Amino acid sequence: MCGGIKRTNLKTIDMTAKAKAKELVDKMKSKMYSDGDYDAKQCALICVNEINDELDNFSNDDGYQFSRVEFYTEVKQEIEKLKQ
Repeated sequence: MCGGIKRTNLKTIDMTAKAKAKELVDKMKSKMYSDGDYDAKQCALICVNEINDELDNFSNDDGYQFSRVEFYTEVKQEIEKLKQ
């Protein structure tokens, strides 16, 4: 779990990086005591970094791992673009 969010199925496969970025920030913001977008973005970035770190620990030749790392790298970029 990251920030109180339970891991769900692979629904992110059909989601754009921009939509996933917004979803992560919104989920983090809803769990925070403050109303700070900056803090929610930082929590979401930590989550994405942890996901990519974990994906780096696995070796998979079917391209799935690479596509997930690529996707979450895009998610990270979209989170960074979100207005504070």
